[in-house]
Amino acid sequence: MLLLTAVAGFANALLVVIVNLVAQLVAEGDRPGIWLWLAFVLAFALYYLCDKRSLLMSNRIIEGLLRDLRIDIAAKLRRTELQTVDKLGRGDLYTMVSQETNHLSVAFPLLMESFQQTVLLAVSLIYLGYLSLPALMVFIVAVALGILGYLHINVNFKDTLAELGRCQARMLDAIGDIIDGAKEMRLNTRRNDSVFAAYGQLSQIGQRLMTRSGEHWASLVLLSGVVVYFMLGVVGFVFPIYISEHSTIVFQLVPTLLFCIGPLTRIVAQSPMFLRADVGLNSIMAVERHFDAVPGVDPATARAESVLYQGFSSINYRNLVFSYRADSGGAVFSLGPLNLDIRRGELLFIVGGNGSGKSTALRLMTGLYPVDSGEIQVDDKVVEAGQIGGFRELFSAIFADFHLFDRLYGMEDRDQETVNRLIDEMGLAGKVRFEQGRFSDLNLSTGQRKRLALIATLLEDRPVFIFDEWSAEQDVHFREYFYTRILPELKSRGKTVIAVTHDDRFWHVADRVIKLDLGMVEWEKTGKDLEAKP
Repeated sequence: MLLLTAVAGFANALLVVIVNLVAQLVAEGDRPGIWLWLAFVLAFALYYLCDKRSLLMSNRIIEGLLRDLRIDIAAKLRRTELQTVDKLGRGDLYTMVSQETNHLSVAFPLLMESFQQTVLLAVSLIYLGYLSLPALMVFIVAVALGILGYLHINVNFKDTLAELGRCQARMLDAIGDIIDGAKEMRLNTRRNDSVFAAYGQLSQIGQRLMTRSGEHWASLVLLSGVVVYFMLGVVGFVFPIYISEHSTIVFQLVPTLLFCIGPLTRIVAQSPMFLRADVGLNSIMAVERHFDAVPGVDPATARAESVLYQGFSSINYRNLVFSYRADSGGAVFSLGPLNLDIRRGELLFIVGGNGSGKSTALRLMTGLYPVDSGEIQVDDKVVEAGQIGGFRELFSAIFADFHLFDRLYGMEDRDQETVNRLIDEMGLAGKVRFEQGRFSDLNLSTGQRKRLALIATLLEDRPVFIFDEWSAEQDVHFREYFYTRILPELKSRGKTVIAVTHDDRFWHVADRVIKLDLGMVEWEKTGKDLEAKP
C-alpha cells in the first residue's frame, strides 16, 4: 500500500514536470510532441490507478483493524470485573466504541493521501531546486516559519479536542438521564428543568469548544495562506530585482511553488482530523490500559472450572467485608462482616430496611464484587480468586437493576413452543411472543419485563436462583403466584433460592428468613416460626 502511494505521489509530481515542459515549449512557439502526450497520459494513468488502489487498500485495512479493535474492547469489557465496569461512564464507552473509531476510520485513508502528498512534495522540491536554488531556500525558510506557527497552534488545538471529547461523553450521559429518567422528570418539574439546564450547560460548553477548535483550524488554514503569499511575493517582487536570470523562468517557478505548497496546504487542512483521531486513539488506549490493569475472568475458563461446584452441598460465607470507595481511595460505605451458611435445596429469604446492604450482599455472595477481606467456601473448600468465574456459574439472577436481553443468548436451542407457553403462564400473551429466536417486544411495564426476565432465568436452570425484590412491581395475583407456586416448585427440584423481599406475609414460605443490617446478620428465623400475615 505504501509502495502504491509512493508511486502515485511520484507520478503526480511527474505530471507537474510535464506540464511545465509543455508550458515552456508553448512559450517558445513550439508544440508538444507525441512523446510528451504519451508521457502525460501514462503518468496520469499511473497516478490514478495507484492512488485509487492504495486508497481502497487503506480503507479495507483500517476497517479490518477497527473491527478487531472493537471486538478486542468488547472482549475485555465482558471479561473485566463488574466493579470496574460500574465505574466507567456509559458516555465514555459509547463515545470510544462508536465516535472515536469513526474518526480513525476517516483519518487513516487521509493519512495515506498525506503520505502521497509528501512524496509529491519531495519530488517537486527536487524539481524546484533544479530550476532555482534560491527559490528552494525561500520555500524552506517559509515552511520552517510555518511549522513553528503550526506547532504553537497544534498544542492548543490538541488540548481543545481532548476537552471536547470529554464534554461529548458527558453529553451522552446527560441525554441518557433525559431518556432513562423520563418518568421521574415528568413527575417533578423542578427536576425536569434542572436536568434540562444541565444538558443545556453541557451543550453550551460543547459549542464553545467546537467554536474554539474551528478557530484553531482557521488559524492553520490562514497560516498556510501566509506561507504561500510570502513565497510568491519574494519570487515575484524580490527575485527580478536582485537575480536577473530568474526573469526567464519565473513563469515556471510560480506554478512549481504552488504545486509544492499544495501538498502542505492539504496536509494542514486535514490535520484537525489527524489530531482528533490521535486524541480518540489515546482515549481508547487509556480505557484498554484500565481494563488490562484489572485481571479479568475468561468465560471458557469459568465454564471449565464450574464443574468443581455444580454438585455442592453447602456454600459458606466467612467474614465477608466490602467497601465502596471514592476515587481518592477512601471508603464511602462499608458493610460486613457477613457470616452465612447456605444449604443446597433450601429457600432463603433476605430481609432488611433500605440501605441495609441487601443488594450489595447479593453481589458479594455471587462473587460479582471482590471482597476486601473474608472468604467464600464451597463444601468447606475456599474459592480462590482464580476460581471465582467457575463459582459464578452456579447462579442465575434477576437483580433490582436487571437488564433484559431481547434474545435467549446462550440458550439458542430452547424450544419456541416451550418459551411461548411460559409467556402465556406469565400473563404476557398478546403482548409479546418468542419468534425467530427473540422476544417480539420489550416495550413493557417494569413488572411485565421482570416476568419476561423470570422466564429467561428459569430456562437457564442453574443450581442457585437469586431474586432481588422481584415481586416489587407485580400485582397481587403474580406476587402470590411467585411465592406459592414458582419458589416452592424450584425448591422441589432441588434448586437453592435466595430472594430479597419485603413481602412479610409470605415469609413463612421460606426455610429461613435472615435480616441484614449493613451486611451483617441481625437475626435469623425459620419460616415455620413466622406466621402468614393477612
